[in-house]
Amino acid sequence: MHINQTERILLNMFRYVFLILVLAANISFSQPASLKGKVFDLNTGVTISEVSISIQNTGLTSKSGSAGEYYFEKLLPGNYKVEFVHPGYRTTTADIIITGKITLTLDVKLEASEIETGEITVTSTRYANMLKDIPLPMDVVDEHQILRSPANTVSDILNSKPGLSLMREGIWSTDISIRGLSRSNIVTLVDGNRIETATDLSARLSLIDLNDVERIEVIKGGSSSLYGTGAFGGVINIITKGGEFNNLKYFKGSLLSGLNTVNTGAFGRLMLNTGSQFWFAKFSGSMRNAKNTETPQGELPNSQFSDNNISGSLGFRPLKNHTFRFDYQRFYARDVGIPGSSLFPNTAKVTYPEEKREMYSGEYRLTEISHVLKNISAKYFYQTILRYVENLPYQTALQKTSSGKLKQKVTVDKIVPVANHYTNGIQIQTDWKFGRFNNVIAGADLWQRSLTSDREKFQTIYKYDTTSGALLSTTSQITGEKPLPVAEYRSFGGYVQDEIKLLDNRLKINLGARMDKIDVNNSNTPNPAYTIINGVLNLNPVGQKLIWTATEVNGVSWSSNLGAMYTVIKDIDVTINFARSFRSPSIEERYQYIDLGSYIRVGNPNLNPEQGLFADLGLRIWKQKYRFSGNIFLNSFRDLVVETPGTYDGRQAFIKTNVGKASLYGYDLDFMYNFYRTMVVYGSLAFVRGEDTENNLNLPQMPPLNGRLGLRGQVTPYLIFDISSHMFNGQDKVAAGELPTPGYATFNLGLSSSRLDFFKYVKCQLFAGVENILDKSYRNHLASNRGSITVEPGRNFYFKLNLDF
Repeated sequence: MHINQTERILLNMFRYVFLILVLAANISFSQPASLKGKVFDLNTGVTISEVSISIQNTGLTSKSGSAGEYYFEKLLPGNYKVEFVHPGYRTTTADIIITGKITLTLDVKLEASEIETGEITVTSTRYANMLKDIPLPMDVVDEHQILRSPANTVSDILNSKPGLSLMREGIWSTDISIRGLSRSNIVTLVDGNRIETATDLSARLSLIDLNDVERIEVIKGGSSSLYGTGAFGGVINIITKGGEFNNLKYFKGSLLSGLNTVNTGAFGRLMLNTGSQFWFAKFSGSMRNAKNTETPQGELPNSQFSDNNISGSLGFRPLKNHTFRFDYQRFYARDVGIPGSSLFPNTAKVTYPEEKREMYSGEYRLTEISHVLKNISAKYFYQTILRYVENLPYQTALQKTSSGKLKQKVTVDKIVPVANHYTNGIQIQTDWKFGRFNNVIAGADLWQRSLTSDREKFQTIYKYDTTSGALLSTTSQITGEKPLPVAEYRSFGGYVQDEIKLLDNRLKINLGARMDKIDVNNSNTPNPAYTIINGVLNLNPVGQKLIWTATEVNGVSWSSNLGAMYTVIKDIDVTINFARSFRSPSIEERYQYIDLGSYIRVGNPNLNPEQGLFADLGLRIWKQKYRFSGNIFLNSFRDLVVETPGTYDGRQAFIKTNVGKASLYGYDLDFMYNFYRTMVVYGSLAFVRGEDTENNLNLPQMPPLNGRLGLRGQVTPYLIFDISSHMFNGQDKVAAGELPTPGYATFNLGLSSSRLDFFKYVKCQLFAGVENILDKSYRNHLASNRGSITVEPGRNFYFKLNLDF
């Protein structure tokens, strides 16, 4: 067949067009699809925001918006499982099939879960994992539990968990004990950044806005192989609310307000969030104010407080796997009363005129680098804490002649300690995956704490004529002291953690080790540093001497852990953990010199690190209708740092020293049982015994046997009630100087509504209740109230209103 030139050109054109059409068809069939939808509450039909949504085996994650909406794009053809997770709801999984360039709509209704399922992501193990998949003994408090609670501080809300006990030096000034260990034996983190400050007087857990917290994670037991020195008794990691990337552009906010009758307290908080898949921004501001607290014995003097908080977050994703995040927090408190603490005379009035914590942090994260190296992250933080105390001791010293005539009177008008704590640090971590069953993290961190402190004592000296009794002169004197030298504490450590999965994931083994190098140095420290007499400064006062010479101390410590979790049958796990932990003595323990008049408190630069061995055996049951978690533990210590009576420079003193051996042992457990429809009975029990095994003595500050029992359920689909009792046994296993505490029980009632559509774009939720319904008069064994009133707060009616928009 003869084809002319024109036909040949047309035929070639047809071939090219046909080829282009075939290629276009192939491209169109392989082009990505998208997925969208909304998430609803099964019972009320109200949309649910903040639902964590992930498409398994793709690395794609998102959260539902304020109207419950979500969106994914760039999905290639295939079969996928989409998982929906939200606290208070049962995890739901949906199967989808992508066949071409389509927009698939998937609306999901979540069923409320009456019990906690352990399906909450935690990060305190230095990698993200579900709580139920971690062998370590851990507790988590999420933002929904915080919202329902009238708690003032982080310590207040943690007091609801077994093995965690509230320590109180006031209403604002609180701390927490983890299985009998507290203060410097616990590492406290905010968003993974250390809070380093003095622990003689509680403040670090009070310098955080509880209403700006997303969740609190607590590791109960030695964790030095994760976080180095100080994680002797455990770790408290407070994760604040930040922004998040989302496939849909969003703008949302919330307004929270409330009041408490026990101290005429009121608070308010505003939070705004906006962002997209490439950036986010978050701002939060809050204010609180409270007067003196009422107790069954009357008003607790000097228990007022006022504080405010500002925080912000910015995030950028310039490239697919590259993320930058910047955070800022500033917490400021003023006129905070301290009616507790044994550091001060019984009659003294002590306040924090100012307390301030400010933190900056920046983080870079590179994800999904390869099949083996999954993630790299680098983080820097800088934090300052101002501690300003005013002590009005109401002390007067009289000097008389042998015949009883008044010669001199010295009044201590006030004592003002001020300290500035500076902490900065760098963290670098890599995440690796070797095969399907081996996950490894390896990293290093370097942090440094520096400290400057001053203490001024204001005195008035009156001299009298011993014959006539007439006042001869009045002298105003300010004595400047250095309770601590200018000092620096530096820690550099490297760590590795290996998670191994065996027997078809029925057995998980965690191995970890860490090495730390500690450097501590201080400057020459004269005391008194100066005097100001009637306005005249003297830098070389009478009696000045060098109490600390400039020194540098170096040391190396190591720690390790071994943990395992074995799934006996579905949803029933047995856990076992062993750890070696250490704590290097703090700046205060090494160099403290505080003159309290009748005695002095003195540090010891030659202290050895505390060392401990930790063992824990646990059982967990995760069922839809019931849940149980129980652990028994044993801690063994040596070289504990304690204060022992003695003499220093000819004066009575309490001197820091290492002592022999001690042990802590006990158990804690909690359970939930959904016995009928929405009705849930829940409870917990915790016991710890502390012994100085070398001297056969009781360790101080041991919480008594205590437990909770409660009933929670729905009266209507829109109203939830929660009635509970917190019971304490008497504590008679006390250390020298401690008072036994009788047993007691308190009863509490909480009411909360479901999230209701208030306007088209506003959801409303109400909370109310009564604490200490019977106005019970009781004393917390771990509280240190001074003065005539030594009992805890009385009956408290509380109210909260939360608006999401």
